[in-house]
Amino acid sequence: MIWGIPRDTALAGGAWRGFRRFRSSEDGASEIARLEAAAQLRPRRELEMDPEWKQPIPYAIAMFRDEAGVAHLFWMDRLAGTSDRRLHGRASFGVGGHIGAGDAGIAAALTREWCEEVATPSLPTFVPVGLLNDDGDDVGRVHIGVVFLALLTSPEIHVREREKLAGTLVPLTEAVRRAGELEGWSAALISHLEALAT
Repeated sequence: MIWGIPRDTALAGGAWRGFRRFRSSEDGASEIARLEAAAQLRPRRELEMDPEWKQPIPYAIAMFRDEAGVAHLFWMDRLAGTSDRRLHGRASFGVGGHIGAGDAGIAAALTREWCEEVATPSLPTFVPVGLLNDDGDDVGRVHIGVVFLALLTSPEIHVREREKLAGTLVPLTEAVRRAGELEGWSAALISHLEALAT
């Protein structure tokens, strides 16, 4: 059982495509509260097949700024151990996943997913920055991303599932230059990162 939100509620004001940045932190908190209030627990197998529902996915972008002020992004390459062969050789910078019955909300689900997927000396500050929607394929039609910046206080970060992913901090400028290697949502977000990092 995972969270689902009726499409018309998740995409308030009608369908749209791409990244929509929150106007302010208050706007972000309000939008997250609105989504949480509309969420219902439903079987994942049903939600994956029904585009009348959107599964909210907290999606964190890990960033670190060094002593010189240079922004770095935690870049992850998918390895041969990944179960979906279509993703081999593709890259991502998003940490997150589905919200389950045991999660107290979007932020709680993000914290759980973070601790499952990556290791850092302490939890970063998670700053909600916007929503991501892309109905261009079967996967995107049934998901909506709640995008956060994960502001790291240390460059110490690594992936936990090392047979599936290889992760490293790279300068943001290098990440932008390598945009063609990215999958799905990361590809949709890469052009917004320089603005988000300021």
